[in-house]
Amino acid sequence: MTALVDAARSGDADARAALFGEYLPLIYNIVGRGLHGHADVDDVVQETMLRAMRALPELRDPERFRSWIVAIAIRQMHDHRRRNKTALARHTHVADASEVPDPVGDFAELAVDRQTLSRAGSDLLEASRWLSDEQRRTLALWWQETAGQLTRAEVAEALHLSVPHTAVRIQRMKARLEVAVGVLAAWRARPRCAELDTLAGGRRRVPEGRRLVRLERHVAQCPQCGAAVARRSIDDLPIRIGALAVPAALVVAIPGLVTQHTATPGLVSSLLNTLHHGLARISAKSATVAVGTTATLAVVIVVTVHQLPPHAHGSGPTPGPDRTVGAPHQPGTTPSATPTTAHPSYSGVAIADYYVAPTGDDTNPGTLARPFAMLTRAVAKARPGQTVAVRGGTYHPATTITLTSSGTAGHRITVSNYRDEKPVFDGTRIPAGAPLIAQSGGHVTVQGIEIVGSPGNGYVCTSCHDDVLARLGVHGNARTGLVLHGAGTHDNLVLDSDFYDNHETGSTGGYVDGLILNDGSGSGNRVRGCRIYDNSGDGLDLSGFGDAVTVEHSWAFGNGVNRWGIATFSSGGSGFKLGGDAGLQVAPVVTNSAAWDNAGFGFTETGSSGTPRLTNDTAYRNGAAGFAFVHSAANLQRNLALANHPDDWLGGRAQHTGNSWDQSGWTKAALHTANADSATAPRRHDGQLPVTSFLSNSEDPSVGATLTP
Repeated sequence: MTALVDAARSGDADARAALFGEYLPLIYNIVGRGLHGHADVDDVVQETMLRAMRALPELRDPERFRSWIVAIAIRQMHDHRRRNKTALARHTHVADASEVPDPVGDFAELAVDRQTLSRAGSDLLEASRWLSDEQRRTLALWWQETAGQLTRAEVAEALHLSVPHTAVRIQRMKARLEVAVGVLAAWRARPRCAELDTLAGGRRRVPEGRRLVRLERHVAQCPQCGAAVARRSIDDLPIRIGALAVPAALVVAIPGLVTQHTATPGLVSSLLNTLHHGLARISAKSATVAVGTTATLAVVIVVTVHQLPPHAHGSGPTPGPDRTVGAPHQPGTTPSATPTTAHPSYSGVAIADYYVAPTGDDTNPGTLARPFAMLTRAVAKARPGQTVAVRGGTYHPATTITLTSSGTAGHRITVSNYRDEKPVFDGTRIPAGAPLIAQSGGHVTVQGIEIVGSPGNGYVCTSCHDDVLARLGVHGNARTGLVLHGAGTHDNLVLDSDFYDNHETGSTGGYVDGLILNDGSGSGNRVRGCRIYDNSGDGLDLSGFGDAVTVEHSWAFGNGVNRWGIATFSSGGSGFKLGGDAGLQVAPVVTNSAAWDNAGFGFTETGSSGTPRLTNDTAYRNGAAGFAFVHSAANLQRNLALANHPDDWLGGRAQHTGNSWDQSGWTKAALHTANADSATAPRRHDGQLPVTSFLSNSEDPSVGATLTP
């Protein structure tokens, strides 16, 4: 990237087009999140890019380009808010996020872009309206840090703070945001708490800070409101929500400007003025403008654009924004009204410090144009705060990929698919019994890759801590798909991933699970938004792990079923095995998760005498008991079990209230649909589970899992 900045500073038009094209999504997301949907977002982005173009020749340290342009964006946001306090206040009245009509009016009518907020995570975006201007700017930067686009040092530089002070500010912002999310959840609850309604005063606009404090105090003390609040960290929500899409007017026009940019001061000034006034006419200045819209715009500015290196493998989209190529637009003329397509939201990173591609070479410098060939090489080069982008295509490593680098609490290392490309790591050339990927260390995010065909485990994480493993597809491996083990395995998040069809073809088929935590200990580990299915053994197995694991919104189905025609096949095939060994007193927590069509149990303790807690889970059509907790002091509340054999098998220590088997009248007829096809559909673009009505019920929706949160 340093070489690209140097070339751009020296007047290379292609380098300028590539540089500003790469950084446009980052700046748009920072401004879009920081101004939270204001109609002037496009204008602020334009002004940021214009100022950066003017000042680029004076940038002394090319390595600081990213933090430098982000600091310009923060200054522009600050100036905009100072100029537009009144207008911004008027902008807070928007549509109700709740789907339930409310004749009184909802003060939580906060969403600006319903298309963006229709997915899970809208609570975070909507509740952010209760933040101060300073906190919103901090949120916008933290969002990009979480997505791997900024380092903590760059966030600190943009805020003009030290790194430790930045950490404190981010923690305060997150604490305030979690309070607001909790109040919002209580407000949406149906039926709504009457006292909360009275305290809110029936307002349709965002309440002032003091009112929020009163509401938060009430929610903390009220059992009815407290039951509606899901106590969970917001740390991974930016990953789940994904990036904003850049409007076509910016995608097309800004690269065109920098392509035509020369070192002649008079011409530069003329082109900047032309762009500024032209885009001002394109941008609709309305309070209903949505940030990140991907709608087609009936506008095009015809330009000559710099083309990024061609996709090396033919799978996935061609990198770079959609652009229209044609004759340069002449100042003073009207652009042709040809439709153009807006820039897509990417599932992976758009900018990185190092790149890897199947056709790369480890003697290369690891740039986008000259990538590395091996992921091991790129990660070994990465330092805390840096990002590795993995290009699409199939990789065939001959030895285990070892990831041993660590980030720090404020400077994570991120390994991600590049944009929307789909990298696949095929382990068929790995030596027998060896894992395809072996990781150790901490503060690393690995996301957006597929792991298939290993003769051993697909992915092994040894003594990992503070790691995020997101949007993985791990399947067709001869041993367990993902294993987390070893002492000091703590505070890891396995997010929005699929583990399936892992099995041994010889012997009895093997007890090959989808995902396990075993032979280790550590607190704070979470599994969220995962599907674990069609493995020859169990789905999720926590046997032998010394500390509690939290499982949320995850599905285990079809495990332990002989799908491979193995004559001597034998397997347990439970969905969720939650306990440790008999001597381990662990207390795993499972909420809003479902197990169906497994050969064995739906949910079970595996002999542990601990205290598992299961709330709003569903077991359906499993070959053995839906909920089997014979030895433990399990606490089971509002769970649903139907068509299992039997539905529950509980010992004397188990406590159970409000479950379907504690009531009368529950039959399969209560289900809206018993067809699971929609649950096996492709994931949504941001990696979340597909939308499905499977296993929802008409008898009492407060019982059982909500498969689509």
